[in-house]
Amino acid sequence: MIYSKLWLIPIGILLFLSSCIKDEAKNMEADIVSVNVPDSVINTKPIINNRNVVIYIKQGAIDLKKFAFEFELTPGAVSVPASGSEQDFTAPVAYEVTSEDGKFTKTYHVSLIESSVPSNFDFELFGQDEKKKWIYFYEEVEGMQQSLWASGNSGFAFTAGNNPTEQSYPTQSTSDAKYVVSGEHALYLETKSTGFLGGLVKKPIAAGNLFIGSLFSKSIVEIETRFGLPYNKVPETFEGFYKYEPGAKVINAQGQTVDVTDECDIYAVFYDRVALMKGTANDDVNPGRTWLTDADVKNSPYIVAIAQVKETGKTDGDGMVKFTVPFEFKKEFNRAEVDAFRYNIAVVFSASKNGAVFQGAVGSKLIVDNVKINTK
Repeated sequence: MIYSKLWLIPIGILLFLSSCIKDEAKNMEADIVSVNVPDSVINTKPIINNRNVVIYIKQGAIDLKKFAFEFELTPGAVSVPASGSEQDFTAPVAYEVTSEDGKFTKTYHVSLIESSVPSNFDFELFGQDEKKKWIYFYEEVEGMQQSLWASGNSGFAFTAGNNPTEQSYPTQSTSDAKYVVSGEHALYLETKSTGFLGGLVKKPIAAGNLFIGSLFSKSIVEIETRFGLPYNKVPETFEGFYKYEPGAKVINAQGQTVDVTDECDIYAVFYDRVALMKGTANDDVNPGRTWLTDADVKNSPYIVAIAQVKETGKTDGDGMVKFTVPFEFKKEFNRAEVDAFRYNIAVVFSASKNGAVFQGAVGSKLIVDNVKINTK
């Protein structure tokens, strides 16, 4: 009787194994991960962040009215329009990317830009992330929307909770008449706590910041900051209006109190993008990039000129304070190569001067408006 039922054992094993083996889960990501544009037609490497793709094209190198933009997606994802289809890029083109499992979609706005970073910034133009509610600033030049500003908001979103508001984030806008110098809005930056999760990875604060460049964040520990975009003018002075109020207690990356008063940071850097890309300096550790990083944005050997506000402590009175700072030139430049977009500009604002190493005071506030780069 026992032996007569032994033949059932292999079948039972097969049924058990088949119940344990499931189809491999389909990919949930919906990202543009890389783009395919010939180096011969671009001024700098394409910028890809969580929402935008920005490509600086050499003037006249392509026909913007019918350009076949090619890109790579996360495995299994599809896009509408499809990669390689001809589109009119005289305005940003929206690409909707859907994940392999069909459950997630993301819209990327792709801009092909032939013009330089502008020289005047009044922080009037901004949008809001539909899901996480953080705001992002942009500029409009010659009728084209330029997504040239970046901030830490997308990284902070990982710690912002389930129902964040614009005010939850470090980088915001304000319409308070006390601070608006021109237009209807000013830039408002506030250093925020990143809560338990941030403290766990030794990133207890997020400084309110805004900078010309790009930031890509996959998680609270995978955040890459890239400073600078093409600029075809020679800067002479950097000016604008600001107000600063430091928070009560500065803490470091370990969450320990530091016996100093918080300071803000406001500066602009003009640098040689081509030399940086070629890696001609003896101490270069990462040739091939066209951007500056947190580690070298103020001390890179490729910096041609820098302008930095020196009075970085609490400002006097309730209103805004004017700053005017000359660019200090450290290297010679070639005017013809300026015209040919050899150089980049980075403009940086931060509510906590040491925010890049996660040191600052929660509640430090920096308001900025009507900023200009005067050129010669």
